[in-house]
Amino acid sequence: MLVLTRRIGEQLYIYPSDDVPPEMTVAELFAGGQIAIEVIEVKGTQVRLGIDAPKQLKMLRDDANETR
Repeated sequence: MLVLTRRIGEQLYIYPSDDVPPEMTVAELFAGGQIAIEVIEVKGTQVRLGIDAPKQLKMLRDDANETR
């Protein structure tokens, strides 16, 4: 499970990893299981998410808006 914190306006992208053939169907892509997103904690303007997804999917945070 991937656990990450997101703030208001931040995003998370989920898409097929680079080794997935482009002709793979959605049914084949999700044959390894579905995506499950669990809210683990909410604190002020932050939310902690736990994400379970098939290994063929890649998840990236959009940190371009961060000012830290």
